[in-house]
Amino acid sequence: MARNLFAIIMSLCFLSSGCIGNQEVDIFYGEDITPSMPAEDFTLTDENGNEFNFYDYEGDVVVVAFLFTRCPDVCPVVSANLAYVAQLLGDLYRTEVQILTVTVDPWTDNSSVLDNYSNARGLDWPHLTGELEVIEPVWRNFEVGLATYDSDLDGDGVADGFDTCADTPANVSVDNEGCSESQKESSQVQTMHHPLSYWVDHTTGTIIVDREMNQRVWWADNDWNAELVLEDIKLLLDE
Repeated sequence: MARNLFAIIMSLCFLSSGCIGNQEVDIFYGEDITPSMPAEDFTLTDENGNEFNFYDYEGDVVVVAFLFTRCPDVCPVVSANLAYVAQLLGDLYRTEVQILTVTVDPWTDNSSVLDNYSNARGLDWPHLTGELEVIEPVWRNFEVGLATYDSDLDGDGVADGFDTCADTPANVSVDNEGCSESQKESSQVQTMHHPLSYWVDHTTGTIIVDREMNQRVWWADNDWNAELVLEDIKLLLDE
């Protein structure tokens, strides 16, 4: 009798806001976007040079990634993960689930560059670009943290934001990290970046948008798990 009474009390407690407080329920394997944020409509240009309207996907679950073609490390991995998710989705892909990529480097990533990038990797979803004044509101809506580096104080051809040897002597050959042979021998820091007149650093992830065009799930670029991303997509499909 006492055990049954305890079970009844606990059931009533969990149904009452006073017992659970205002804690948000964690629904997804990725980071829940709570409260959900509206994904605003936008019009950009795809890799074929055609106009793309985001709200054409309304009614579907949409996976939105922010990448750039000259990114040498994380971006190709995210692209490969997206391709794997598309494969796992089977018939749901392009019927009820859509994927798209938006560049964070429109200065370089025009339609032809994006076409080459997607074709080289066998990616069949839209890769989008546009003029800065058109694409910036998209970044803001999806809370893309973006910075560009266009200074090169030591004049070695590597942007300072990604130069691991920032005091290279004049007229010395350097590698992609801005380091000469002698500096490489003493340096413990080795990264993989290309010499550029500017570089882009973006802090974002992949966002999953529900059928009503609300941003619901965020996956950090370094925390990707394709099978769990798929589970989050299925959760949104079942809503």
